[in-house]
Amino acid sequence: MIKRSTFLAAAALVSLLSFSLAKADTSSHIEKTEYFKQVSSILSFRRTAKINSFKTKEIVDLEIRMKKEIEETAKKESEEKTKKEAEEKAKKEAEEKAKKEVEEKAKKDDAEKARKEAEERSRKAAEQQRSSDQPDTSESDSYPERSTEKLYDLQTFMFNGVINWQGLKFTYYSQSVLPGGGLEIPGRHVNNDGYVSDGDGYIVLAGSAPKGTVYDTPFGYQGKIYDRGTVGNHLDVYIR
Repeated sequence: MIKRSTFLAAAALVSLLSFSLAKADTSSHIEKTEYFKQVSSILSFRRTAKINSFKTKEIVDLEIRMKKEIEETAKKESEEKTKKEAEEKAKKEAEEKAKKEVEEKAKKDDAEKARKEAEERSRKAAEQQRSSDQPDTSESDSYPERSTEKLYDLQTFMFNGVINWQGLKFTYYSQSVLPGGGLEIPGRHVNNDGYVSDGDGYIVLAGSAPKGTVYDTPFGYQGKIYDRGTVGNHLDVYIR
């Protein structure tokens, strides 16, 4: 026969297991884990009480249920952890993708802005080029003219490229190509015939003679040395 003390221990075991598992049904995972520790203590108590041979159906069922609860809880926690990690990974990937899209858009916008600015600069440069190609007649009538016999007009000069006259060799260069911003030409303007002139009506020449030297030319104007670039009897005429 089973000793009364053993029976009482078994009854206490069933009662404690039932209470712990019932409590675990309504608890969070953290609380369940704590209750399962308590159940493990109860089972340890069963072994200590030497009632291994006394297993009622209730004890067996509770042990099976406890094992199942532990496995299900562990499985659920593992699934939730995996789900959380997947969500965090997806969130991180989405953030990185959004950041990359923003950076690519910014680069594209910068490139488009740079392209438009370059086009605008080119347009303005072309407009300035066209403007410089037009004779400046707005002020030319107010300047005196240093006239000589006009043997060649500008068109003929440009067609020939070189004019030899009275021992002098005349070529030309254009302010549209060489703006000559550093030249000190008082009253600089383009006269009615398309020659860059000073305020006294002299057309601008480049040569090796001292600056300010005056030459007669076959273009209808006297010229004055303001620039360098040729030597000897070679004179370069500055045109529009």
